Amino acid sequence: MNLDYLKTYLEVIKLGSFSEVAKKLSISQPAVSFQIQKLEHDLGVRLLDRNQKAITVTEAGERFLRFAEAVEEVRDHLRYDLDQLRAEVAGNLIVAASTIPGEFLLPLLLAEFRVLHPAVSAQLVVSDSLCVVTGVRDGSYEVGFCGIAPDGQDLAFFKIAQDSIVLIVSPGHPFAERNEVSLAELEGEPFIFREETSGTQQSLQACLSRAGLDSRKLMPNLVLGTTQAVVSAVETGVGIAFVSNLAIKKSLALGLVKEVAVGGLRLNRDFFCVYRKERVTSRLLEMFITFIRDEALPL
Repeated sequence: MNLDYLKTYLEVIKLGSFSEVAKKLSISQPAVSFQIQKLEHDLGVRLLDRNQKAITVTEAGERFLRFAEAVEEVRDHLRYDLDQLRAEVAGNLIVAASTIPGEFLLPLLLAEFRVLHPAVSAQLVVSDSLCVVTGVRDGSYEVGFCGIAPDGQDLAFFKIAQDSIVLIVSPGHPFAERNEVSLAELEGEPFIFREETSGTQQSLQACLSRAGLDSRKLMPNLVLGTTQAVVSAVETGVGIAFVSNLAIKKSLALGLVKEVAVGGLRLNRDFFCVYRKERVTSRLLEMFITFIRDEALPL
């Protein structure tokens, strides 16, 4: 069966005239008749009743019509998919990320994505987790990465990585000479915190609460807007802090801070890719989300 003849058959049903179909498809009227007859011969049934002035569809023709429509729909989808594969992915992607994924995960991921799609440009905006979720929700950003899972049904999200929140102190702090301290010993220490909207801070408060320690008992010496600022403050001996282990690798290697275990406390958290399903309309965004889902592995 010649699938091109299905198009002719559908047009005959739609227009009700061989001559009109011939004009529309830029073929001769005998060619239209031949194609219909060839379909009927191949199928062994009569599809159209042409004995009257008006063309009518037989019962077999009605069933074949549903088949022809389904085949044309599948063929249209195939053409679209192949066109998409041939087309180069291009455009500008606006990405928001909280501090840790923005500084330690996204630069590498965006670089790898651009190697695959060199015609793509990307703008990365680093903020706190709450601002990332809010910005994706109101359409300011196409996709976001943060340390909190969003509430509500309007946002979709999936886990991309996991890290640990660890306690760090300066080399001159008494804790620096010890491998482990207790939860009780943390009370009264001058802490350096992130702001309340930070994913790190929210994860820390939740983890401490599960461990039986009210974070409000920890004395905030400073509240700073970025993780790097917190690490720098600890290096100078201003206080101690809980930070992502991703943020302290360089400082640890240089001996500027010391990581100290807290007895009975394990602080792990997840990072998420957040987006609005109904806004995934561009091929670029669809390809990027698929890339992140496939390539970003838990740490």
